[in-house]
Amino acid sequence: MSDALLITYLLVLARIAGLVTAAPVFGHLLVPVRVRAGLAVVLAAALAPAVAPTPVAPPETTWALAGAIALESMIGVVLGLVSQLIFAGVQLGGQMAGIQMGFGMANLIDPQTQAQVTVVAHWQQLLALLVFLALDVHHLLLRALLASFHTAPPGGLGLAAVGLRGVVELAGNLFVDGVRISAPVLIALLLTNGALGVLARTIPQLNVFVVGFPVNVGVGLVLLGASLPFTFRLLTTRFGELEPALGGLVRGLAHG
Repeated sequence: MSDALLITYLLVLARIAGLVTAAPVFGHLLVPVRVRAGLAVVLAAALAPAVAPTPVAPPETTWALAGAIALESMIGVVLGLVSQLIFAGVQLGGQMAGIQMGFGMANLIDPQTQAQVTVVAHWQQLLALLVFLALDVHHLLLRALLASFHTAPPGGLGLAAVGLRGVVELAGNLFVDGVRISAPVLIALLLTNGALGVLARTIPQLNVFVVGFPVNVGVGLVLLGASLPFTFRLLTTRFGELEPALGGLVRGLAHG
């Protein structure tokens, strides 16, 4: 193997390893490190023949090669984190809804982020993961990764301000998705608590704190079930926008 092909393979492996580390499913913490490393090596061996050797001058020193590998790894991590932003928005929406329903004291440990989340947030995460797999979004990530090598060959990328600004804009959608997912539950619980407040003033003997908890849980669960079609459509739309978003991100980085 010539030096140019070896350098190209190492740069391809670095970008794939970054994606495998940060992307949903591929980089899940429950997947053993050796399995993730083996997956990155296999994907690099499969994609490297389809990638043209880098047209830029190869690194002349070991430090330059190490810097190029680190930069490619960072690009892969950025591509993986963009898809993780959708899951973060889903978790945020479930967290807000769960706290308002009264599940704030019954938290679980999310195996992916190692953070304490409510039962509702964990359920929403599993729902988003099922939609992710049902729509073959993991295949979409691999296609976007291969397209990124054609848009910006290995060694031809940089952390440009245009590309990083695109990441920030995509991160802003995290809060929008969270509000959209939790809005039906939050509005319904606001109206429910208002009605309970009126009842408390009308019937002073009524213990609102005892009655309010099961009512909030029941109303929240009903609204979560009723809003499932909306949640499915939202996730389908957001996952469908992922491939052009990744393509625009890579083009922004390449133009830097």
